[in-house]
Amino acid sequence: MSLCDDTLLCNFPKCRAKLSGFAWVTACSHVFCDQHGSGEFSRSPAICPACSSALSGKLDIVRTELSPSEEYKAMVLAGLRPDVVLDISARALAFWSYQVKHISVCMRMNVV
Repeated sequence: MSLCDDTLLCNFPKCRAKLSGFAWVTACSHVFCDQHGSGEFSRSPAICPACSSALSGKLDIVRTELSPSEEYKAMVLAGLRPDVVLDISARALAFWSYQVKHISVCMRMNVV
């Protein structure tokens, strides 16, 4: 998997399904399919099933659409200063870089 691949895999142990539609993203940089995210994050307190981090902050877990509309993409960052947009972009790229490494490690361990 390269950074340019557009397929994420669920980080839920024993799932590893290709993600599409909606996914759950955590502050600890893990991503889960809608099924596992809905189940795991409906409990309180929420705990990341991949790394056991406590997810108690308001934005520690976000359900997101993986293929947003053109309208959404046109407006989501509108009005933000360029340095904020670049910071958000850098964080998004760091997330993808982490996922690429995570999947690579899982593949070497034969868990994907």
